[in-house]
Amino acid sequence: MADRMLPLFADLRLDSSSPRRNYSPVSKERLPTNTTTYRHPVHRWFNFIAGFSPEFMQICLDQLDGKLPRVLLDPFAGCATALVSACQYGLEAVGCEPHPILTKIGRAKLPGPDTAKRLWQIEVAIAAGLDRPQSLELLSKSPQKFLSSLFSRPILESLLGARESLRQRDLFDNDLAFLVLSKVVDKSSHSQTDGIYKAPASRKVAIDPLKALRQIVTAIREDLDEVRGIPFDKLARIIEKSSERIPEVADGSVGIVVTSPPYLNNFDFAEMTRMFLYFWGIANSWGEITDKVRAKLVVNTTTALKGHKEKQDQYRIEIPSRVQEHLSDLVSQLAVQRRIRAGKKEYDFLVYPYFAQITAVLRECYRCMANGAAFHMMVADAALYGIHISAPQFIRDILEEIGFRNVTCSLVRTRGYRWILEKRDGSKQGLGEYHIAAIK
Repeated sequence: MADRMLPLFADLRLDSSSPRRNYSPVSKERLPTNTTTYRHPVHRWFNFIAGFSPEFMQICLDQLDGKLPRVLLDPFAGCATALVSACQYGLEAVGCEPHPILTKIGRAKLPGPDTAKRLWQIEVAIAAGLDRPQSLELLSKSPQKFLSSLFSRPILESLLGARESLRQRDLFDNDLAFLVLSKVVDKSSHSQTDGIYKAPASRKVAIDPLKALRQIVTAIREDLDEVRGIPFDKLARIIEKSSERIPEVADGSVGIVVTSPPYLNNFDFAEMTRMFLYFWGIANSWGEITDKVRAKLVVNTTTALKGHKEKQDQYRIEIPSRVQEHLSDLVSQLAVQRRIRAGKKEYDFLVYPYFAQITAVLRECYRCMANGAAFHMMVADAALYGIHISAPQFIRDILEEIGFRNVTCSLVRTRGYRWILEKRDGSKQGLGEYHIAAIK
């Protein structure tokens, strides 16, 4: 394994002898997406558009050297795609995820021997609650206003009834109950998801909550039968914190890292879950979303700059000097653009925190990895005010500075010119998603 690297995706074929799952081939353009998760048990229980595919995981895990620790680390665990895949391979897995919604979803996708019994209790509780609607007065002002734009009043009252039924039956804090009802909530909304955000003004066909419940529970039961015997809950764990420092993971204990960090200026991972944060009462205002969620995440959007603008110099010196010079020039260009642009977007304050936090995560990965362990990351570049930020290439340079070797950065798919709008400049060269591979 010491000198082996993941070959170009164009040359890859999924190995039919791989353990646990035989996946159908997919185009390499679909590897960094979640568009195939509906095919796969457990993975399909819940996912967001941001995330790589189970097929990408199979490609990476097929190359795990048998002499290395059979432990996977995903420092940006999200909805647990990497952890679920690792368990299907009989690997141990650990993930870090500070987002409270994603943590609960990820943990729910690591079922144990009592999950089927618990699922029955959850189904009964939610079904009973749907028949006992609750007043919207249970919601504070901001959640009530926002959620009322996504649901008809009778549907929202029924969903609140289901939520309160879980509370009354001591299931409110159960991760699987959270996943199931959150999925029902999503299917019952009459608002379309626009990219990754719920758009109140858009419309889709809303599914009756009870029908949605039956669909979701049936799929989970089918999957539990298919993966019976895999001790997900024993093999994997999710640590609810940022991976900038993870002393819970021992030095040299990891055999492979597979991950995908937040992309620079792509999705606001707090905003994308506002419906769930409000519905469950985790946050009750825009300010609470910032304080309770954004403050815990890697800074990747200007909406998350609270408390970070004052620490620019500190962040800059935490980035390897090889990258600092390039970033400083970009920051200067962005500062000029902010002064002359109508929107006054503070992109110049975004660059140093993002790469400093990514650097800290990569250093922790290196510490946790055994010698010869492989590192795999999906990440994209960005265009801020039309200025191209080569995030994958900068991350490649950071990896080399930390001590990784055989570092490669390969384009997996183009993201086109999607950001070129009247109100937003795109990159003249277009954007892409890249696979970064390295060896410790």
